[in-house]
Amino acid sequence: MPVTRSDVARAAGVSPAVVSYVINNGPRPVSATTRERVEAAIADLGYRPNAIASSLRNGSTRSIGYLTPNPRDPFMAELGESVERQFSARGYLVLTGNTYFDRAREERYLQSFIDRNVDGLVFAPGVSLASTPTWQADRPVVSLDGAGTHPGWSTVSAQDALDAATAVGHLVLQHGHMLVACIAGTPRLTSEAERIAGWRTATGSEGLPSGPELLAYGEISEEGGYSAAMQLLSSHGRPWVVHGRGPTAVFATNDAQAVGVISACAELGLRVPEDVAVVAVGGTRIAPYTVPPLSTVRQDVELIAELAARQLIAGIADPTAPAARSRLRGNLVVARSCGCELLAPSAVDHGTTTTGRPTSR
Repeated sequence: MPVTRSDVARAAGVSPAVVSYVINNGPRPVSATTRERVEAAIADLGYRPNAIASSLRNGSTRSIGYLTPNPRDPFMAELGESVERQFSARGYLVLTGNTYFDRAREERYLQSFIDRNVDGLVFAPGVSLASTPTWQADRPVVSLDGAGTHPGWSTVSAQDALDAATAVGHLVLQHGHMLVACIAGTPRLTSEAERIAGWRTATGSEGLPSGPELLAYGEISEEGGYSAAMQLLSSHGRPWVVHGRGPTAVFATNDAQAVGVISACAELGLRVPEDVAVVAVGGTRIAPYTVPPLSTVRQDVELIAELAARQLIAGIADPTAPAARSRLRGNLVVARSCGCELLAPSAVDHGTTTTGRPTSR
């Protein structure tokens, strides 16, 4: 038979109410001596509080629902790990729904989360429910896609356009590239659209071209980057490549596609960075292990998740609290793929900011 709170109370010589005060740290104080007896009885008997019964009493399940569209993307995978870690450290269970950009799956997971009475919801970038909701949120929500279209929702987002412009500006200003191509995921994703805009801003400010012949789309994956690069760089791809006017640098809007770009260059006999320099945005764990190592703007997923956890839990504690808005700036981490192999180690992380602290919208 499972050990009950009454069993602990008898073993400790106290009332079940006192056991409750010890477990919940209140609402009434307990003397140090009594607390020690209760904790010893809990340890001896192996008592574990009934989470379901506690949630019924307190009106809280200590759980949150997390929707993410593409767990195969290294950035999304690391973001999901960080979200789970940050909420777990605060005593919350994370229920994750992997939607694969399927609106019907999003709605099923959302209904499942609501049926399980989660205390709050977190939407990763690319969740369409965050941009075109057909439902009314009756609990706190944090959106990580930066849309910021719902006054009652808190948001945490990267400054994607600025991070992309930083990466492209490095190619142009530090390395002198005059023709920088862009390989991106679907522009219906807010983050991808902003990074494409950042590429155009950085090239346009220097009077460089950024027309459709320099832009190729692919799935946000290594395969997607490879296919887009083969289309963009090979002699069988864009016709202007045949005339010797191909790009000398490629900006990939995410690390996963950048890996595919580097692979495509190797297959085409193009050396990175000697023939084609490559930079990206993301800063995932794969970046140092590409060949050559990838130069990328690191976006701090742990800080994004930490802010999301703080904002959501604040909303759970006080539903009347105003929505919070946080925007984070990434760090350009240079490596050999852009041609910075001769930089001193102390200059490796010389990017836009050294901390990635949040700034106001």
